[in-house]
Amino acid sequence: MLESLDRTDRRILNILQADGGITNVELSRQVGLAAATTLDRVRKLRQNGYIRGYVALVDSAKVEQSTVAFVALSLREHGAERLEAFRGHVESLPEVLECYHVSGENDFLLKIVARDIGAYEDFLLHRLTSIPFIGRIHTSFVLSTVKHDTRIPIDES
Repeated sequence: MLESLDRTDRRILNILQADGGITNVELSRQVGLAAATTLDRVRKLRQNGYIRGYVALVDSAKVEQSTVAFVALSLREHGAERLEAFRGHVESLPEVLECYHVSGENDFLLKIVARDIGAYEDFLLHRLTSIPFIGRIHTSFVLSTVKHDTRIPIDES
C-alpha cells in the first residue's frame, strides 16, 4: 500500500508525525503546495487509513503516572475463545497502554503505567490477576527511558 503514496504524501506523513498540531498553512509551506491542495491530501490520507487520528502526548510524570512496567504473561489455557476473552479484559484496563500478542516463551507483552510501585502492586493483585486463565506473569520496571518515539519511519524517496 505504501507504493501508492508519492513523495509529497510521505513528506506530509513525516511532518504530521513530528507535529500533529501543525497548521495547514505551515504544512503546505513545508511541502511546497497550495493550502487547499495540502488539506485535500491530508483528508485523503485519513480516508485511506494512513492517518488513524491525532493525539496529544502527555508527560506521565506531570500527571503522576511515572511508573512504567513491561509485563510478560502466559495463559494457562489457549485457543481462540481464551485469547478473545483475554483481549476483552485487557482492553477494559486503562493502566494497560499497549498489549501485544507475541511469539516465544510468553503469550502477551503489556506496557503498564501506574502512579508508583504500590499502585502497580494493587493493579497486579486486584485487576490483572483476576483475569481467568492467566498462568505466569513476569514484571520488569523501567528504570529510565533511553528512547521513546511514536513516529513510524517513512522513506521520502
